[in-house]
Amino acid sequence: MLRFLTGPVHLDDEGEELRTKLALHLAEAVGQPVQVVASRSYASVAEMVGRGDAELAWLPPAIFVRAEQASPVRLLCAVERSRGAGYRGVLFVPSDSEVTTPADLAGKRVAWVDRDSCAGHLFPRLALRQAGHDPAELFAEQRFEGSHGSVVRAVMRGDADCGATHAQTLDDGETLMLAGWQPYAGHDGMRALLVTPPIPPDVVCASSALDADSLDEVREALLRLHESDDSRLLDEFFGGDKLIGAHPADYDAVRAAMM
Repeated sequence: MLRFLTGPVHLDDEGEELRTKLALHLAEAVGQPVQVVASRSYASVAEMVGRGDAELAWLPPAIFVRAEQASPVRLLCAVERSRGAGYRGVLFVPSDSEVTTPADLAGKRVAWVDRDSCAGHLFPRLALRQAGHDPAELFAEQRFEGSHGSVVRAVMRGDADCGATHAQTLDDGETLMLAGWQPYAGHDGMRALLVTPPIPPDVVCASSALDADSLDEVREALLRLHESDDSRLLDEFFGGDKLIGAHPADYDAVRAAMM
C-alpha cells in the first residue's frame, strides 16, 4: 500500500471524506491501494518522509526545501493553483494607517504567520531585504501568530502595526484579486504595502520508500489525475485544477528566501 501524507489541512469530518475519495482516486490511477493520512504538523510530515515512513507527501514549498536538504526526497510534481495568475506574499497595514512605504515601518510591530510560511514570512521578509530594509533592524517587534487569520486579527486588534499574508494577483503582478485579510477585514479594511514576486506552488514528492522502478509510473499517474471523471476532487483537496511537472530549480527563490 502506498502511503500519502499531508500536513494539517482538511482536519474536519469533511476532510476525512476528501482523503478517502482521494485515496480511491489515486489507487485507481497507480494500480495499487493508497492510504491518505493527515498529520498535525508539517514538521512531522517532513520527518516521516525523511525516514521513509511514507512513500508520498504533499508539502508547501519551504517544507519541501528543508526536507530535500535533509533527506533523499524527490520532487514528482506541483499543484497548479486554480485562481489568480500569481500567488504571492503581501505585507499589509490597516487602510487608515499612516504607513505608506516600507521605510515608514521603522520601529513598528509586525505579525508573521510561521517561520516556514512563504507568503506569510519568507517572501515578504526577502522583499524587504531586497528593498534595503533588514527586518531585524526595521521592526521593534516581530511575532509569529501561527495562521493567516491570526495575523489579520492581530493587526485588526492593534497588537501589530502590519502583517504578512497571501495574495493572488492579475498578470500585472500588482492588482489584487484576493488577499488573506479579506475574509476578516473585508476588501477595503486593509491595504497592501508591498507585494512579493510569485511564490512557487506546493509539491507532491516521493521518499526513499518509493522504489526507483515505480517513480516514473507514479509521477505519470499523478500528472494524469485531472483527466478523470472526478477531476473536481483535485481542486477540493489541493486547491488546484491539476498536478503539473516541476523541477527542483523552480524552488531556487524559496531557497534564497530561507537564507
